[in-house]
Amino acid sequence: SSGINAEWPLRPGVTSAVDLVFKTCGGTGTVTKVFSDDCSSPQCKLHKGKSYKINISFKPASEITSIKAVLHGVIAGVSVPFPLPESDGCKALSEGTCPISSGTEVTWTEELEVLSVYPSIRLISKWELQTDGDVICVEIPVQIVS
Repeated sequence: SSGINAEWPLRPGVTSAVDLVFKTCGGTGTVTKVFSDDCSSPQCKLHKGKSYKINISFKPASEITSIKAVLHGVIAGVSVPFPLPESDGCKALSEGTCPISSGTEVTWTEELEVLSVYPSIRLISKWELQTDGDVICVEIPVQIVS
């Protein structure tokens, strides 16, 4: 006997993902979930020098062949663009592929590094996935901490 019990149940799908607080800010699609494996609470604290993955699951209202991802930080009402490592939303789909059929749920994932030069503040991170207009727009409150 090898000592391995083949009947021992496996635990697939175990994850530490936290559903994040968010509000929608437009778009024709339906946001189904906003989550991160890298946040410990629904109001995410972003530590300088670390990277964070944000996942947004959504269903487009019409077929999509290409998506552009855009991120803005809204600080005291002022919208500041943040460059994304991957602005091609189709390449950043972690579940699903382009073209996306109307009503098909997909998950878009972007990883972003919180640079040490960023100020320690609370802000709104505004994520938009666009074709001709917004497919989805999500505002996620975050806090940058040392």
